[in-house]
Amino acid sequence: MTTEAVLEESAEPGEIYTAYFHTVQELTEALTAADTLGLGVRVESYTVTPEDDPDSQTTEFKFTLLTEQPVRTEEA
Repeated sequence: MTTEAVLEESAEPGEIYTAYFHTVQELTEALTAADTLGLGVRVESYTVTPEDDPDSQTTEFKFTLLTEQPVRTEEA
C-alpha cells in the first residue's frame, strides 16, 4: 500500500454522533462544545418547506460530531 493510499484511508475520521438542529443558536452551542473538546465536526445545511405552508422555507442543519478534525485535501 502506498503512502498516499494510507493517507486517503485515514483522512476520514469516525462519526460519534449526528444531530439535526432547527436554529443557528442550537448549532452554535454544539460547535462551541465540539471545539472545547477538540473534536471535529461536519455541518450540512438544507432547506425545509412545511406541508401546511408551501410558500415559506426554513434552513435547518445536520451536525455530525467526528472523532478528530477532518483533513482537507486539495483536489486536482
